[in-house]
Amino acid sequence: MPQLNIGTKIRRLREKKAWTQDHLAGAAGISLRTVQRAEEGTMSAETLSALAAAFDVSVEELSHDESAYPSVTPMIPYDDGTTVDWLVRVFGFGVRMKIPGARGRVVHGELTTGSGLVMVSEPSHEEGWDTPKAVGTRTQMIYVMVGDADAHCAHARGAGARILMEPHDAHGHRRYLAEDPEGHRWWFASPLG
Repeated sequence: MPQLNIGTKIRRLREKKAWTQDHLAGAAGISLRTVQRAEEGTMSAETLSALAAAFDVSVEELSHDESAYPSVTPMIPYDDGTTVDWLVRVFGFGVRMKIPGARGRVVHGELTTGSGLVMVSEPSHEEGWDTPKAVGTRTQMIYVMVGDADAHCAHARGAGARILMEPHDAHGHRRYLAEDPEGHRWWFASPLG
C-alpha cells in the first residue's frame, strides 16, 4: 500500500505548478509557515480548504487517495490531541495527516506503520464514539506488526508507555501488550522465526 502523506501530495502539486511555497501561500491567502506545516502534514480544516481552492481541486481530491487506504482501517477516538503526538513518539507511528480542531483535539488524523494505517479522530459522545478512559471500559484492541517486539517494547517502556503484558511467544508471534494514555490497548508483535 502506498503511504502518500497529504503533505507530500501538497508539495507535489505545488512543484507540478512550478510554484514556490511563497507563491502557494499567496494563492491560498495563508502564511508561508502555514504552507510549510501543511507540507509536513499538519493543517487545519480551513488551511486544507484554502489549499484546495488554490490548486482548483476539491478538498476530497486533495486530502484522499483511495488507492492509499487498506480495505480495513481502524478508527480510534482521542479526546486529548497530545495523545496523537504521544503515539508517534512512543510507538513509532508516522503521521500521514493531522488536522487539529478545538481544544487541541485532532479532528482527523492518519497514522502509518509499515503498510498499515490507523485513523484517529475526536470523540462524539452523542454517537457513542468515546475513549475507554471516558466510558470506563475497553472499546477495542489493535494488533500491530513490528520488526522486533522486544526492541519495540523497550523503546515504548523507556518513553513512558504502560506495559500490561511483557513480550512473550504466542500463536507464532513474539508480542507484548501496552496501553496508551487514554486507555486504548495495543498489541505489538513480530513473527517468530
